[in-house]
Amino acid sequence: MSTLSKTASNPAGSGTRAALPRRTVGNAAASTSLPLRDPKVTVRPKSLTKPSKSIGGALPKRELLMIMTQLSIMLRSGVDLADAVRSISMRATSDRVRQVMERLYANLEQGTSLSQALEIDQHKFGQVTVALVSAGEASGTLPDVLTRLSKILRDEMRLHSSLRSALGYPAVLLTVTLGVLAGMVFFVLPQFAGIFESSSVTVPWTTQLMLDGGQLARQYWWLLLGTLAAAIIGLVAYCKSPGGRHQLDKLLLRLPLFGSIGPPLLAGRLFRLQGAMLDSGVPMLQVLKLTKSSVGNSCYSDLVDRVEQSVVKGEGFSTVLQDNRLVPAAAADMIATGEANGQLGSVLQTVGEFYESEGEEKLRDTVKIAEPVIIIGLGIVVGGIVLSVMLPMLDITTGQGL
Repeated sequence: MSTLSKTASNPAGSGTRAALPRRTVGNAAASTSLPLRDPKVTVRPKSLTKPSKSIGGALPKRELLMIMTQLSIMLRSGVDLADAVRSISMRATSDRVRQVMERLYANLEQGTSLSQALEIDQHKFGQVTVALVSAGEASGTLPDVLTRLSKILRDEMRLHSSLRSALGYPAVLLTVTLGVLAGMVFFVLPQFAGIFESSSVTVPWTTQLMLDGGQLARQYWWLLLGTLAAAIIGLVAYCKSPGGRHQLDKLLLRLPLFGSIGPPLLAGRLFRLQGAMLDSGVPMLQVLKLTKSSVGNSCYSDLVDRVEQSVVKGEGFSTVLQDNRLVPAAAADMIATGEANGQLGSVLQTVGEFYESEGEEKLRDTVKIAEPVIIIGLGIVVGGIVLSVMLPMLDITTGQGL
């Protein structure tokens, strides 16, 4: 049985411990201490535990949120960093999280800092997480940075949940509409086509158009499906190309409805993330590089690239934001004021949270309007099909009754 002897840990929650645990085996006690290092020199152990290729891709945001929240709470409670990581790995219910945390603990035991251990699994935790943790270690505020990172992840999950719930109902209605149309074309119209052909009643042009279209769809369904699949594959390939992605992003920002929703949501998320990273001590240029790759829209990536060039030239952060249609005018003015007063990080967070909330509210209002519009459109389509079928049947019935 082994007993752990408390060692001097960094009260600020830095990524390395002053000494490894003291273990007693039988009557012999062994204590191993890390060699003193120059704080300006980064020493990486030669035999770090490498990630396994069979574990999968990035950790889901929910699992990453749980890890960062637990680490923050344990460090604030005075638990040693390596012990906190080992505790999370032992209590993890997911095999993926357990393997990642076990490897993280093994690297910490070899003397690496938390940011260095996370960087080895950067594809699991993300560049933003590594940069924030590194800044927290450098400033001695790792627990605070982990708390701020947990809030960022929680806000992103809340935003994604709001988007899914807002767009879910319209998507279901559109799916039902397409299903009803397919059922009418492939199952209902063929039953009436024979009746209309055997009768002498002249069907309206709308009915004839539906009958001809349904017959064409039934005969050449394979060609229609192939054409649709080829069109979808071609569109996806075009959207994945740099030029196609840029054109799609520009089109989304100019659409009648999304044009008023997209800028507040995208700008709010961008500013909130930048502000949180600046307040955590991440250098400005690194903040811009990281947010440029994580913003999710090529138009805003170009905007961040122009801001980066402006900062390098010494012209400031807010210069590019003025009179830019991607950024609300009031937001640009507030950011310029915060930059002039030396409070850019906190102002960016405040502005980002405000406009992100405004974008979510606009999205909910738009969906509330779109839902009845879709229902009315579905009723018109189904009602038109039913009338086109039933009116000739009424003529046939009336003629037979006479």
